[in-house]
Amino acid sequence: MSPRLRWFPFGAAVAVALALRLTALGEMPLHHDEGVNAHLTAQTAEGSLFRYNPAELHGPLPIFVGALGVLALGTGDAAVRLPVALASALILLLLLPLRHRLGAVGTTTVAWFLAVSPSFVYYGRDFIHETYLVLFTLALVAAGSVWLERRRPAVLILVAASVACLFAVKETAIITLVGLAGALLLSRFPWRTLLEGASRGTLAEAVLAFAAVWVLLFTSFLTDPVGIASPLRAFLLWTEKGVEGAGQARPWTYFPQILLRFETALAAAALLGAGVALRRRDAFGLFCALWTASQLAAYSLIPYKTPWLVLNIVLPAALTAGVLAREVAASPSPALRRGGAVLLALALAATAWRASEVSFRRYDDPGLLLIYAPTDRDIRRLVAFVEEAADRAPGDREVTIKL
Repeated sequence: MSPRLRWFPFGAAVAVALALRLTALGEMPLHHDEGVNAHLTAQTAEGSLFRYNPAELHGPLPIFVGALGVLALGTGDAAVRLPVALASALILLLLLPLRHRLGAVGTTTVAWFLAVSPSFVYYGRDFIHETYLVLFTLALVAAGSVWLERRRPAVLILVAASVACLFAVKETAIITLVGLAGALLLSRFPWRTLLEGASRGTLAEAVLAFAAVWVLLFTSFLTDPVGIASPLRAFLLWTEKGVEGAGQARPWTYFPQILLRFETALAAAALLGAGVALRRRDAFGLFCALWTASQLAAYSLIPYKTPWLVLNIVLPAALTAGVLAREVAASPSPALRRGGAVLLALALAATAWRASEVSFRRYDDPGLLLIYAPTDRDIRRLVAFVEEAADRAPGDREVTIKL
């Protein structure tokens, strides 16, 4: 394939990701958690002071980003979800800094897996925090990879800012960071050289970048000074909820079941990719495999479980699958390369069909393990009926509906 066309399939994956996330974005009624986030977002957009309360909400960053969408488009369901949908689709662009480790084929394969992943598509159309968490997780990994390759001071500052943004999204960032650190230590990455090439000035700038993001977001841009310490309370509160289950306790098999039912091809490719990385002692492949294992183990062992947490497992699993694709593409056997391409195309087609089923046809089916708090689509007809009846009612008379 010519250099000009080599990245065309990657661009096609981005286009498909956008289409799957933006089509009929406002069709599914908001569920409870989305409604809370949307309410706070609308209030913030109107100029009300936002005070971060860790007892009732995850981090403040998604609320501020959502307020920008409300200011631009209004308060409709699609408007409040639009920033999340764009973040979910454009996360694919953060794979490009990893192309030197995965190659064009590996990077493109990861992009397609994330573009059509039922988990990423469904929760990329849902105004909850998890999409932003995986966005900044990948930003951190991409920036860290570039730092190890080029040792540019500006990149280390991006690493620090990404870490701060992770905490400003959700307190479970600590699970992500511990998993990344463990994977880095146990893989063959030259982790002892992490700070090599970083002057004292660069390290000071990185610390300042972290502090600036932390202070600005947790104090609501300096309007709520006491908010600077609220993340510490968040860790205590959510650790207690996580251990107790807080009404969301599920068995340890919960996430393996989601992966097997909804991310079947990706799970298989990730397992094979981990085997390839182990056999070839590939540092990046081992890092991704260990990162996947750490997130699967952590979220399976914690009693508190919501389905969107699976995104933290799907992201590194997709990167591990990219290692497999890279190796197959580099194989000297034409038959293996052709067979791999056919299997990948069939797997992606089946996965895309599953994603469309969950997000467009059965989004309110409580029988689907991936779906959280489904809101019946008939609520739209009920609201329309009430509004029509109210328009017909003379004066201020009440409208009574017998159910």
